[in-house]
Amino acid sequence: MKYVKGILQKELPVLKGKQWYHQRFDGCPLLIHSIAHSEIRDEKKKRGCGKGIRVCFFHNHRADWYIDMEDIKRISGIIMGLGKTNPNISKELIADWKESYDTFYPKCLEIGSTDLTGLSKEELIKLFDEFKEIGYNKFSSSSIIDGFALGTDEIIANMIKEVLESKGMVDKFPELFSKLSAPVHQSFINVAEVSLLRIALIISNNEELRNFVLEHTTDEVISYLKENNPDIYLLLEKHVEDYFWSRNNYVMAYNLNMNFFLKEIKETLENGHDINEEIRKITTTPEVNRKVKEELVKGLRLDPYLVTLLTISEDFTYWQDERKKATYWNAHYMLMLVKEIGKRFGFTLDEMKYMSHPEVSSLLVDLPTKQDMQDRIKLCAEYWSDNGVEIITYNNNIEDLKLLILGMQDYSHIKEFNGLCASVGKVVGKVKVCRSATEVGKVQKGEILVAIMTRPDYVVGMKKAAAIVTNEGGITSHAAIVSRELGIPCVIGTKFATKVLNDGDLIEVDADRGIVKVLDRA
Repeated sequence: MKYVKGILQKELPVLKGKQWYHQRFDGCPLLIHSIAHSEIRDEKKKRGCGKGIRVCFFHNHRADWYIDMEDIKRISGIIMGLGKTNPNISKELIADWKESYDTFYPKCLEIGSTDLTGLSKEELIKLFDEFKEIGYNKFSSSSIIDGFALGTDEIIANMIKEVLESKGMVDKFPELFSKLSAPVHQSFINVAEVSLLRIALIISNNEELRNFVLEHTTDEVISYLKENNPDIYLLLEKHVEDYFWSRNNYVMAYNLNMNFFLKEIKETLENGHDINEEIRKITTTPEVNRKVKEELVKGLRLDPYLVTLLTISEDFTYWQDERKKATYWNAHYMLMLVKEIGKRFGFTLDEMKYMSHPEVSSLLVDLPTKQDMQDRIKLCAEYWSDNGVEIITYNNNIEDLKLLILGMQDYSHIKEFNGLCASVGKVVGKVKVCRSATEVGKVQKGEILVAIMTRPDYVVGMKKAAAIVTNEGGITSHAAIVSRELGIPCVIGTKFATKVLNDGDLIEVDADRGIVKVLDRA
């Protein structure tokens, strides 16, 4: 994909009046480009699920990502069509991407073990080009995963509702829909959590050591463990090696250390929870979900095609989790690489984050100005189509552009709205709107977390929340999966919850009916 100046203005007439699927997360152009380019790239194994349009607006390291709804409907239609004649289509698609798995992670480790300071400018750019292409191969499945997940949630829900209506069981829809769409694979976040909980359990079972950990600083604990409990120290060291990347996102690579994980262990010990029970619950939930789902499918005598769609959803939930893990690795190693490239060309890491991939590849022959990069950090938009990519800055009347593309609606009169039940239950509480992962710390116990969507870096706030409400997300979305694991009510796909609600509003979340009601404005 080439960088083409003026392409957004040229193709603007195509964008007007479109319907968009909106997601928000912490992000920057460099890392979002890995996904955007991969999604619209066309290749045979995608079965026609390539091509399309993506637009992303960036402000203060936050990304507002828009996918053309026509794209989502087209892709979900293709996969649903393939499912009618091939119940194993999801497994075949995952197998088609196996080679990309086998090359992506080794390339990451190669970059991590390379002395980048010893490479020339030319060698660094060559390594970047190799890595980005391997990444494109890895992430090109994204259009299929997202297209199916975002385009079929209501279709699958309605199919289940029809079955229940025919059996006089429609009142059980929220509960049974939640069970039929529950994940049956362990997420990498849960695997990481169990790994740390098992270390916490060993410490908890040794009263003297437990007290030492609670009463001393993490630095003091690390020194003590290294000298007196080398086995536990080695377990922590291995955990750091395996999960240092687990809090990354599309703009930051945090490179978590032993101090970070020890703080989490201390919090677990301070909370006084039954660690054995937490481990049991996390590790057994996927298999419990699988057995419950199998019994429901048999008991309700579900149509084979509906079962196929539920199976695709299961498989794609696993695939989506694997994709998410890879994006975290991509953030770590790509930022490591471009940080060194930036030093050679006079750019900070933050400035490098606001370049598109073609611009990084062309640094030897075409050097952007530092002012351009600083302008982009303030406010910019990136546009991808089959014909090229372009980034425009706040100087180009981006707010007018956003209004032109997305339109404007007034939500101030709305007191009640609905979405899709992801996890059953009914609660009343005060709203905390989180517009970024950096804001989840403001959520207090018993409050209702409201967001455009959630990601793994929202989990700290989600664990405190009494309920979760999101604008977007399907039955395989992060909010849907985590809310079920936490056992709290969750309504997803409301489209505009963050535009209707404000911090402090008192609301009722009736997830059984998928309804959110404003009781009192702050």
